[in-house]
Amino acid sequence: MTDSSLLSHISNRAKERVLVSFGGAPIPETVSKHPSPISLAGGRPHAEFFPIHKLQLEIIDEPFSNKLKHNVNEVVKFNDQTLDLSTGLQYGPTEGHEQVLSFAKELINKTNQPGYDDWDLIFTNGTGDSLHKVFNLLINPGDVVLVESYTYVPVVANIVNYGGIVVSAKLDFNKKGIDVEWLSDLLDNWGNSEYSHLSKPKALYTIPTGQNPTGLSIKNEDRSKIYKLAQKHDFIIIEDDPYGYIQLGKYTDGETNQFDNTDEYSLEKYIEDDLPNSFIQFDTEGRVLRLESFSKVFAPGTRLGFIVGLKNFIKHISRHTLVSTRASSGVSQILLNSVLEHVGGVEGWLKWNIKISKEYTKRKNLLLKTLFDSDAFTKGQFEVIEPEAGMFIIINVNFPENEDGDYREPLEQLRYKTLENGVLVVLGKNMAFEEEYSKQAKFLRLTIATQDSDGEIIEGANRLTKAISEYFTR
Repeated sequence: MTDSSLLSHISNRAKERVLVSFGGAPIPETVSKHPSPISLAGGRPHAEFFPIHKLQLEIIDEPFSNKLKHNVNEVVKFNDQTLDLSTGLQYGPTEGHEQVLSFAKELINKTNQPGYDDWDLIFTNGTGDSLHKVFNLLINPGDVVLVESYTYVPVVANIVNYGGIVVSAKLDFNKKGIDVEWLSDLLDNWGNSEYSHLSKPKALYTIPTGQNPTGLSIKNEDRSKIYKLAQKHDFIIIEDDPYGYIQLGKYTDGETNQFDNTDEYSLEKYIEDDLPNSFIQFDTEGRVLRLESFSKVFAPGTRLGFIVGLKNFIKHISRHTLVSTRASSGVSQILLNSVLEHVGGVEGWLKWNIKISKEYTKRKNLLLKTLFDSDAFTKGQFEVIEPEAGMFIIINVNFPENEDGDYREPLEQLRYKTLENGVLVVLGKNMAFEEEYSKQAKFLRLTIATQDSDGEIIEGANRLTKAISEYFTR
């Protein structure tokens, strides 16, 4: 039997699955790449952001033997009184172990309490797993899902794989998020729009805080308006919030950091003033599914997250989990619980996030100061859109006006200059899933997450602005 004869057994859904990347087109051989590039591209947190320095493993030579133990890298010791190894390494509850479930529920009650009582949550293997299960829960073939016009594009492939139809929700870079007036007009006049042949949207997928790729954060008043639109037009809000706890103080002089005295920084101020309202706080009916992740503020490799929502929604997601991933990693839950015990539960965890915010704010200040001090900025060759949260910053490049409004080729030519100067960035055109928005994109996405040192951030920014200057003087 040949491989080709076996392909007939593959489902249509699997055949239609397309991998989506925003890495960009192949680089021409004529581009001379820098031998030691600095990355301002990827959103991978630097290892120093992880709260775990080392682990202790005790390995036995024979089953059921307490002899011949071998110690490996002792620092973090698991607390047998909380979530011990015998429990964590065993098949666990589908929703998650009680210790981490209790933590997550207390965290939600303290920071993002839903506006109704009949809610629950379930642990997942990270946000990718959460999205897969949420889309499986909601989408039938032909259902329309609104997605921000620039987004983490692999999500689109997930929606399409379930038979969903994706429609852009326009972003307003000045108002820092979804253009609410535009969205309201679209929904009110759906029957007369270019989408009149489609059913009205079943869901809105949004990254509302520190949005990827734009770094935009929707204002609380606009979140309230969007929720009211969801009520009026009967759609579900899928709130993907991996960056919400990483707050960035407002840029002033490149030196001031509101989180400098983290030990004295008020937890109440962080919760009440710094953290934006979750959509679920406006939710009185159960039409918001909130996705949280430990990837950005704990460790991506643990693959841990959770979904908060209406108890009946969580019940169906739990049934799906039971026949798919079965449960989140017990080892990852042990690691998380051990750290929570060490830092002091929810309050200690939030204080850890304040410390994370301090470091990201320092990095943002360094990058912005270097950009603002550059000749390219002084000459008006680019503009910076300052983020309020997260790990991404975008700069809009002021290309000469283009009659057809298509900036894809100029952006690609600028990319070659960045590669020659040794700095990696993400092109805005690669973060759009509709051609119209890909053409309009004049921005570069930069990250402050991956660099090893302050000097690397400064050098990366200098290389970038040099590349921009060279593009405009070629």
